[in-house]
Amino acid sequence: MGTLSPLEAATGTDVRFVARRLFGSVRLHFSEGRERASRIVSAKLGQCRLTRLNAEAHLVDGSRVLSDGNRPDMVKLIIQPHGRSVFHQGGCNLTVSSQALVIYDPAYSYRLENPMPVEVLMLQVPRETLPRAVVGRLRRPMAAPFAPGGLQNILLSMMQGAVVEMDRLDAAGRESLGRALADLTRTIITDCSLVDHPADAPPLALLFDRIKAYVADNIQRTDLDAADIARRMGCSVRYVYRAFEAQGQTPADFIWEQRLQTAAEALRNRPVRPGSIAEVAFEFGFSSSAHFSRLFRQRYDRTPSQWQEVAE
Repeated sequence: MGTLSPLEAATGTDVRFVARRLFGSVRLHFSEGRERASRIVSAKLGQCRLTRLNAEAHLVDGSRVLSDGNRPDMVKLIIQPHGRSVFHQGGCNLTVSSQALVIYDPAYSYRLENPMPVEVLMLQVPRETLPRAVVGRLRRPMAAPFAPGGLQNILLSMMQGAVVEMDRLDAAGRESLGRALADLTRTIITDCSLVDHPADAPPLALLFDRIKAYVADNIQRTDLDAADIARRMGCSVRYVYRAFEAQGQTPADFIWEQRLQTAAEALRNRPVRPGSIAEVAFEFGFSSSAHFSRLFRQRYDRTPSQWQEVAE
């Protein structure tokens, strides 16, 4: 593919060649003479890449992506402020327009039919930055319709503004903008994945087992909550609550219970010394030693210091 510069732009017949440099083994097919009016502009924004394509009617063929041996390491999001197209992948046919954004994995064969002039905004996000469970379901595309107050509208506005300003941004500005776009994409793709496709959701019992393991590995983090769990599990917050409801608990109650159990074990295994209780309290995310002691006594019917004395 050659070395990509931070900023790429082309017009006319060069658009096809730049598209291959940007997107891998993809071919753009135009009717004779129609590609002369085409223009593509693209910028590297940190780990992401944002591209705008203005083109007459054409076909995008991504049918040989895997066979060419160059698996793209990016997941792609496309929005069309102008024009209407049909996206085909994995037996699914989605309309691409100003009414919804489409998220797909270009590592799997696809075809995009553009029967009219279009303006397409494309955002490439590294697959490693997205929840693994969500990326694993992208053998078929996801659609996220635009709705009043939705994050999709904010993302579209950011992308449109970025395309206008990206040639004026310095490296630090592009890096910061890329992080913001990636974070917003991650939130959108996570929220729409299980809400829009509940049949693909993992069984609640399996999800709960994964959550327990994740909580155990991250119990010392003060920002551990249902929203963080949902992002890491690749599902919606609503689905996380459903997994806990099946166990008769809430995420917050479970997290605090696990913190108390882990803290109790730490107290049992550490030598008694001045400040050790406060040290354990802050280590496991309690706001103060008084807060820790109150919850500890409610759970174990003794104070942390009494617990340590019995352990000795």
